[in-house]
Amino acid sequence: MPKKFLRQRQKFSAQSIKIDSAGTYIITGTCSDGNITVKKNTTGVVLILRDLDLTSTTGATLSCNKYSEVKVIVDGTVFLTDAENPDDEDSSDEDVADAFDGAAIKIKDGASACLTGTGVLNINASACKNGIKVGNDDAPSLVIDGNLSINISAANDAINSGYDLAILGGTLTIGAGDDGIHADRILTIGDGSDGPSISITRSYEGLEGTVVNLFGGSVSLTASDDGINAANSDGTYEDLGYSINITAGTYTIKAGGDGLDSNGNITVTGGITIVDGPVSSMNGALDAGMENGGQVTVSDGTVFAWGASGMADRKSVV
Repeated sequence: MPKKFLRQRQKFSAQSIKIDSAGTYIITGTCSDGNITVKKNTTGVVLILRDLDLTSTTGATLSCNKYSEVKVIVDGTVFLTDAENPDDEDSSDEDVADAFDGAAIKIKDGASACLTGTGVLNINASACKNGIKVGNDDAPSLVIDGNLSINISAANDAINSGYDLAILGGTLTIGAGDDGIHADRILTIGDGSDGPSISITRSYEGLEGTVVNLFGGSVSLTASDDGINAANSDGTYEDLGYSINITAGTYTIKAGGDGLDSNGNITVTGGITIVDGPVSSMNGALDAGMENGGQVTVSDGTVFAWGASGMADRKSVV
């Protein structure tokens, strides 16, 4: 017996939509203050955002709550705007502080989401923190795939995952006040045969993770500090070993700090990597963490790297 899907078409007025059962939901229209929530433990949800313009002043425009499983398909042109007050995060009112999401799309602890489609997704988080935020407990996950286009403007990180993040397809254009794309644990770009096209026009650090795997596609980024950084501020996942691994794809990096900066190893076995920078001294175009026994290894592929005079040589190249 074929699986029966619940198909619903929702048009927004000033309201919130809460989804608590499996099904396919088509959401379209315009709302100046509303949000979509997939409730805790709800799985089997396919959410089609079709020509939608949604702003929220209270929490994320789209929340995937704990242990939910959601496939989000972008169809047509979609605008999601996080208009929360950033002061709410530290409000003395516990209800206000607890409701603060600080992201246009929030994937909570233990939830899994796939973002795909053929449309255009415009995320405006320029007034309040992150474009997309993924939790950090119980192995939450986000995969971005397909032929969609994503444009993100964010006050902090454009995409931030407290666990893993995989971007396997799509065209992304990003402007961020802090990290362009960040994962606390493993950040993967491309799948070995293909990959996304990513342009980070503004960031403090472009790509960051404990492990950064660059397996295909193309990335062009501008960063005021490090371009691609294998690090974790609190050392939570240091048992994985800090590393930047490049096997395929094209990467063009313009950095004010280190171009490729790993607290462990940098390993290149394919692809084309071009590092223009750093512009300041005491930084390296390729910087591996010798204090952790790190080294730079290039066994195949093409690497062009140059930087400012006076930069510190903190790498071992084999």
